Amino acid sequence: MKSLKCIVLAFLPLSFISCASTIAQQEIPSVVINAVMTKYPNAKDLEWEVKNGIYEAEFDLDKNDYEVWVNTQGTILKVEEEIRNDQIPAVILAKVKAEFKDYKLDDSKRIEIGKSIYYEIEIDGALGDQKVVYSEKGEKQDPFVLTKIGK
Repeated sequence: MKSLKCIVLAFLPLSFISCASTIAQQEIPSVVINAVMTKYPNAKDLEWEVKNGIYEAEFDLDKNDYEVWVNTQGTILKVEEEIRNDQIPAVILAKVKAEFKDYKLDDSKRIEIGKSIYYEIEIDGALGDQKVVYSEKGEKQDPFVLTKIGK
């Protein structure tokens, strides 16, 4: 049992290593930086990562957290913005409250992928937390739709 604990403790730090790597802004193509700064000129506390040739900028803007994915040509592929629950469109909010009566709304995001807009809503309940995704028209979506950037 003691050796199992040693093995687990030895490999635990590896579980926290991300597949994406944080990089300095100087290492990012100017077309990528310009794409983000043109759309979000007041972005603060930018942090950059790159994975499989896709750059991810994380920053704060107007007290909201953003994540923006950009390809090497400077095309913005995906934008995630944390939003307050009162910013969820009424049609979506009504559907969530009707379908998940015994759940409490937690974190919410507005997500743009190409020309499509989605809302990801985390709900907390007695059976645990879950995330639900809706199109901007209020149609429930498979959460997998949020992973289809650059396709």
